[in-house]
Amino acid sequence: MLDALINQCIYSYSDEQLGGWEGTTRKMFQADPDFAMGTIFILGLECFGVNPEKTAGQRRKLIDFSKKSKNLTNLEIMHLKAANLLSTEDIYGAMVAFENILAQYPLDAYALHIAYFLALTTGHTARLR
Repeated sequence: MLDALINQCIYSYSDEQLGGWEGTTRKMFQADPDFAMGTIFILGLECFGVNPEKTAGQRRKLIDFSKKSKNLTNLEIMHLKAANLLSTEDIYGAMVAFENILAQYPLDAYALHIAYFLALTTGHTARLR
């Protein structure tokens, strides 16, 4: 379900067969309530590019998840770092973190999309390769 959710995010559409963004998220967590990548993905996006005062709860959840998470894979740890940077509005740091993910995992579609978007947003177009 994470792949379906990422696909909806990247291509900006709502898959009605899966119930859209909310339905896909619900099904993903029904299948595995402790799914680390799903949690990182959802909380990271909820904290990105929005008023920090309105997302204090999500930011706190992301911080708490960071503190209590054990046995994460290297990919999950790298995405968690990038999500935390996004949540603190360190856009450049997040862009570099997503680029680091791509250096080790070049087929990570989400990291590619966000790194590209952040490079455009910050004007670091020379980093686009």
